[in-house]
Amino acid sequence: MTTKRKNLVFLITVLLFAAQFIGNYGDFQLAAIPARIYAAFDLTDMQFSSLVTAPMIPSIFLSIVIGLLVDRFGIPKIVGIWMVLAALGFGLRCFAGNYTVMLIAMALSGCGCMIVNANVAKLASALYPMDKVSRVVGILMAGANAATAVAFATTSMLPSLQVIFLIPAVGSVVAAVLWICFAREDLFAAGAEPEAAGETNVLESLKLCFRSRSLWLAGLSLFLILGSSMVVTNFHVTALTTLKGYSEALAGSFNSVLMIGAILGSVFLPVFVTKKPESAPVLIFVMLLISAVTTYGMLALPAAGIYICAFINGALRSGVIAVLMMTPVLLKEIGPKNAGTAGGFIITLQLIGNVVVPTYIIVPLGGGDLMTYFLLASICMLLAAVVCFFFMKTCGAFGKKQAE
Repeated sequence: MTTKRKNLVFLITVLLFAAQFIGNYGDFQLAAIPARIYAAFDLTDMQFSSLVTAPMIPSIFLSIVIGLLVDRFGIPKIVGIWMVLAALGFGLRCFAGNYTVMLIAMALSGCGCMIVNANVAKLASALYPMDKVSRVVGILMAGANAATAVAFATTSMLPSLQVIFLIPAVGSVVAAVLWICFAREDLFAAGAEPEAAGETNVLESLKLCFRSRSLWLAGLSLFLILGSSMVVTNFHVTALTTLKGYSEALAGSFNSVLMIGAILGSVFLPVFVTKKPESAPVLIFVMLLISAVTTYGMLALPAAGIYICAFINGALRSGVIAVLMMTPVLLKEIGPKNAGTAGGFIITLQLIGNVVVPTYIIVPLGGGDLMTYFLLASICMLLAAVVCFFFMKTCGAFGKKQAE
């Protein structure tokens, strides 16, 4: 690899990380300063919730389509279009004067995250050799956790909403312009596996994904993991302030520790797991088993125990998520050529779990009891451990068969 290509690959990787970071940072800015957002747009609770979740709308409805488009028309064009749309969304936020405009702006702002998440395995395998894909996927996935931590830590310090909204707007415009200037098809083709070359048949790619049992199992694992994790995200602070009498500041500090664990887990655990493919099924099962125990421990234990459980929970569940996100490119029936469509497929299942599990399964079953919510979230993570173990034992990408 020439020095020029190395530099360009590094720049493209930074821009992909930036798309992930800026999208999540801009979203969680709202969650960090709810009082100011309520006042600025005269919101109800439902409207505020819809603004915070609006960036997920493109991913829920378009991830499979975007994966198909990337497989069919190539990475630079499609990624560039959606990075521009994200920049338009962040720019529109600076001028939004009412709830409707802000909702549209927030939905558009999620386009950058969507294009990276849906195609993260394909992007990494197109730029880097396969032995580095796990590390790159982990770093790109860590961007979301890092952005969340930064947003909660810094947004309240900024003087006005105009400044708050301007920061991600400028960042997204710069990222989009640099992508348009430097992202070229030959750059990605040079890093792709041989079977990734050539034109992709859209219909065949989609059929391939829907027929893949391994892909359904990977998606179901993410469905359960993210569903359990969202219970912690939605109710942890409320549970600690209500049941233990902690202040919001103390309760929020546990989530900061969780995010630090999540960043480290996303970066390092995929590398550790993929270096031991013969042990991967058991390793992942144990990680999710511990995640299940620590999910309940984050509410049941004293403060010191909660900090420990939060760090371990964040590291292990985020590490497993990063491993699952890179599996499409490792599956023989999918491979790099169809990894965009496959990535969109499992992201869709993951995001459905984000919404369905906490809102329509755990909350109704819990009947308003916060301790029961966390118990059910732990059970959900246990189910994820079983499904994920079965996936890894049968998919052919891990275990003894792969090791040999």
